[in-house]
Amino acid sequence: MTDTYNAHTFCVIMAGGRGERFWPLSTDNAPKPFLALMGGKSMIQLTVERALKIAPLERIFIVLGRAHLDIARQQLPFLGESNFLVEVEGRDTAPCIGLAAVSLQSIDRDAIMVTLPADHYVPDTDGFVRTILTGIECAMTGDYLVTIGITPTRPETGYGYINAEEPFGQTGGPCYKVKGIVEKPDAEKALAYLHEGTYYWNAGIFIWRAAVVLEGMRRHMAELYAGLMEMKSISAEKGEAAAKSIYRRLPRKSIDYGLMEKAENVLMVPSGFVWDDVGTWTSLLRVFDSDEQGNYRAGETECVDTERCVIYGDGITVGTLGVSDLVIVASRQGVLVSSTDRAQEVREIVKRIEGRKEKTQKLQ
Repeated sequence: MTDTYNAHTFCVIMAGGRGERFWPLSTDNAPKPFLALMGGKSMIQLTVERALKIAPLERIFIVLGRAHLDIARQQLPFLGESNFLVEVEGRDTAPCIGLAAVSLQSIDRDAIMVTLPADHYVPDTDGFVRTILTGIECAMTGDYLVTIGITPTRPETGYGYINAEEPFGQTGGPCYKVKGIVEKPDAEKALAYLHEGTYYWNAGIFIWRAAVVLEGMRRHMAELYAGLMEMKSISAEKGEAAAKSIYRRLPRKSIDYGLMEKAENVLMVPSGFVWDDVGTWTSLLRVFDSDEQGNYRAGETECVDTERCVIYGDGITVGTLGVSDLVIVASRQGVLVSSTDRAQEVREIVKRIEGRKEKTQKLQ
């Protein structure tokens, strides 16, 4: 653990996602951040371990839904009730970050937020810490919104891209002024960005003073900012229930679309660590070593003449024979069979299952 911390640094871990692409293992009660996809510990447990290198325990906050509070308490028993910021309803990342910023400002007017997704793969903790400390240094030089950029290794169409080419020379570590942010380009543009060399993947890791991100919301997300300020005043006067009612009405928008694409005061620190967002089952083929046939296998599996597959048996034995390029996951919640090139679309299955349940409930 770090011996000395910046006196104003807080870590905010966003754990509100549903992780639908990891169905059937990911469920409403135990979404992706709470799965032990990386081995013995869940992704949120590993994220908190990294956060403890940046800030002390009392300055680490988890933003999550009430439905996941119990499993979070079970997996993170060393955190107290004050470490959890509970969203009454998921409204995407901008309201989540706004809620955290307002909360931190009530503790420390000079609070610096290190905002982390709860479900990323970062095996190099030392490199991660060095990068974040550089980002904190950048954020402290002025009114800047700092993001972490990942050097792309493939033309990925599922990520946002950061165009950063002009060095920002006011810090000891590498830092760049951001020219623009592009969300999820098509394959042709992604390939061009890969070759151009000035584009980085947007990892969704942000560093800023709470006051600066709230000012950015005031300028570029006026409706959200007004709602947050109303929540702040009403919470003090009329209590938590009234504030929750306002939160449900906040606009549902991501921080990338709502603020980062519009702001002109964005800086980027290139990552000095290995990273993967582990967004689909096929991500596991990148993250872990494959067997001799190019398969990722976990749990109870028996594979014969099987190549380039993801096979996961969660309490159920999975046997494969003469297949290739498939995702096969079996659990007590369901069984998934998909081609690897359509793993991004697994959430469509979840939507259809939920739609069928809703129809059944209406008929009863």
